[in-house]
Amino acid sequence: MPTLILGSGLDILQAGRPPRAQFVNYPLGFEAGRFQDKGNQYEVVASALQGFETMQTPQIETLPFEWQAGWEMLHAREQGKHDQRSERDTTPRYQTAEDRRAAEQQ
Repeated sequence: MPTLILGSGLDILQAGRPPRAQFVNYPLGFEAGRFQDKGNQYEVVASALQGFETMQTPQIETLPFEWQAGWEMLHAREQGKHDQRSERDTTPRYQTAEDRRAAEQQ
């Protein structure tokens, strides 16, 4: 079965050496297109899928999309301006007590 990766982490794609990959230079987490932009999402995914027809050898192709506002949003998030998430730590979190018990039994 042919496979194709659509990714936005070029160094990650290069390290993984997939048989076919399409790189889109968008921030991580936005591989399939700009946030709330269905037209762009469709264009990105449709362009990526063309790799099944055009890529005959293992390679990583770069898709011709740019999203400067996405990088600016990411920078603002890193500065704490738009990030409402909790601080990250190594404390395990479970949705239910049953999940906790199952994990602790291993």
